[in-house]
Amino acid sequence: MVEAFNVDQFRKRLATTWVGTDFHYIEQAASTNSLVKAISSERLVHGAVFLADVQKNGRGQYERVWEAAPFLNLTFTLLFKPPGSNRLTLLSLSIAAAISNTLERYLNKPINLKWPNDIFCDGKKLGGILTETTFIGSEIDRLLIGVGLNVNQTVFSKVIDGKTTSMRSQSDAIFSREELLAAILRDVEIAYQKWHKFDQNHLRDINKKIIGYGEWVNTTIYDELQPGLFKFIGLNDKGELLMLNEQMDVNKFSYEQIRIIPRSKKISGNEKELSA
Repeated sequence: MVEAFNVDQFRKRLATTWVGTDFHYIEQAASTNSLVKAISSERLVHGAVFLADVQKNGRGQYERVWEAAPFLNLTFTLLFKPPGSNRLTLLSLSIAAAISNTLERYLNKPINLKWPNDIFCDGKKLGGILTETTFIGSEIDRLLIGVGLNVNQTVFSKVIDGKTTSMRSQSDAIFSREELLAAILRDVEIAYQKWHKFDQNHLRDINKKIIGYGEWVNTTIYDELQPGLFKFIGLNDKGELLMLNEQMDVNKFSYEQIRIIPRSKKISGNEKELSA
């Protein structure tokens, strides 16, 4: 039997100082990111969380639809008001890495990040994030990190079946979404503080989680397959992706430009299929 998210149970388990203490439950929304974007800035609290049990029009990267069965998963938005617009890509990946740390404790399996925004387990997509920013003039107003995580769902549409997994599929256990979210937000708060303090150990930990790190990989730039191989060196402290080409030159790429294709993955004629 599916049940609505229990806000009281969640609040009893929450052990953060500020992330998620301002919590908003919405039973149904088009998407939580879209909902938060429509709220005036003065009404928004740094670290607020907006969760919907039913997302009618959940979105992933490049406007792809995010599929999530009602009342079985976690679909929520984290709202931050960072001090500036620098290193936002790194903050987004910090949050993704924090979520992966939580999931590893629950599943006792390696959880990796697929550049730039997916959370993977056993070669299948377990979750994803969608980061959006709003500016007032040149100043950042808000950073939204939408999170979709497959928790207790076991049946998926034919379009994504075989490419997607869930926590329940990986363990045969049924998970308390309230307990899980509280644990995630605790790790998110820790990650945000490390990001804020320019913690270099934190940067190394993020790099180790990204699929292809330290390996020679194929790449696409703006969906065009690039000739030759590149060694994925990792992220720098600005959140730029560093790649070493076969001439031993180091190239820097922004979040939007590049996609990493591990050499173990078959390259099709249509490169857009590779980033699905």
